[in-house]
Amino acid sequence: MKKVLKFSSVVAALLTVLNVSALGNDFSLVVKKGQGKKVTFVLNEVNKVELSIFDLDNKLIHSENINSKESVNRTYDLNALPEGTYFLVAESDTKISKYEISVIGKTAILTSNAVKETYKPMLVNKNGLVSVSIFNVYQNPVTIKVYNAADELVYSSPLIEEQYISKYFDIKNLDNEEYTFIMSYADKVFVKKISAK
Repeated sequence: MKKVLKFSSVVAALLTVLNVSALGNDFSLVVKKGQGKKVTFVLNEVNKVELSIFDLDNKLIHSENINSKESVNRTYDLNALPEGTYFLVAESDTKISKYEISVIGKTAILTSNAVKETYKPMLVNKNGLVSVSIFNVYQNPVTIKVYNAADELVYSSPLIEEQYISKYFDIKNLDNEEYTFIMSYADKVFVKKISAK
């Protein structure tokens, strides 16, 4: 029994290290000097990123998907936009970064640092042992819920307000073959279906 517990602890620690190290392999955005109402930036370390521009009311103005292993240069001409505050949102498989764009007179300025960054939860299923890891930068309240295939709630966490969250679920010996994990934090809801077998 002690050997099983030791092995489970080692597997859990290994999965946590793998999940946290995966966070570092994501895109970065570098702002170049803009001209007039144009904003120019470079996305480095891009694999797959969705870029969107929203207004203050969260109305979508522009969206595009980028798939590239190279650095990508982008220039957006914002001449059609009235003065105000807008947001450029860059979303990859692991994080969502939100940058502010200020349109004032005949100029547009894109912040070089994200005003908000949300890392998506990492779920790893190793033969029915599911690890859920969340890098919760701003220590937002997090809830984790798990539903079986009949949409019955089988697990609900209390509010968690930690920066690094790791939970482990052993679902290999449970009755249902598929479970839905719902993680809510930072005004976002992330849903992932996991097979037990």
